[in-house]
Amino acid sequence: MKDDDVEIGLYFGHMMKPDGCPEIAKVSPSVYAPDGEKISAVLAAKNEAIELKFKVDGPGCYTVVADLSPEIYSNTKKEGFKAGAKKMYNDAVYAGAWHQMAKAFVTIGENGEFNAGHTTGILDIFPGEITARVGTPLALTVFYEGKKLEGAEVKAVSKKEGKEMAVLVTDKDGIVNVPITEEGKWMFLVRHRDESKGIEDEFDEMVFVTTYTLEAVK
Repeated sequence: MKDDDVEIGLYFGHMMKPDGCPEIAKVSPSVYAPDGEKISAVLAAKNEAIELKFKVDGPGCYTVVADLSPEIYSNTKKEGFKAGAKKMYNDAVYAGAWHQMAKAFVTIGENGEFNAGHTTGILDIFPGEITARVGTPLALTVFYEGKKLEGAEVKAVSKKEGKEMAVLVTDKDGIVNVPITEEGKWMFLVRHRDESKGIEDEFDEMVFVTTYTLEAVK
């Protein structure tokens, strides 16, 4: 943070290790103030990453979302997965439209209250607390189209360990309780497939992938 500007880097990666960044034209940023009002955010290419910047106006918890435009990939018999709709390939056996979203909270000021707020994407993750504590399970609730999602697989990754630390499935209330065993940054990933959103000759299903990152302290 510099003056009233908050800067966040956006990357592609695996196990929280950056290995590239998306095309800036395909990223739609959204930032919500503590009262839920949407505020302006800008993107810029910087040091092999995308920088998301916004101005804060007072203390509180700001919700930051980066939404990536859906991309279609077809699985072909001869060449495996290729970019493009199913109708583009005579030997395509499957096609999916992937829609990815990354989410984080930024707290400004020591007295900034945390409010999970409203859903910011079709597939969303809400934490019980904005800061996780080592030794205390973190409750996460998964929503799909505004409803709690049962049976969703949630993967928990520790940046410090560089690996998956837990894979859990949401209960009937859409909740998982993740064991927090290490301090530092954590990422939680949930994926949901919806065949009802498939389009004939284009793709068989939509695959929604949402990640949420936060800090764990002792």
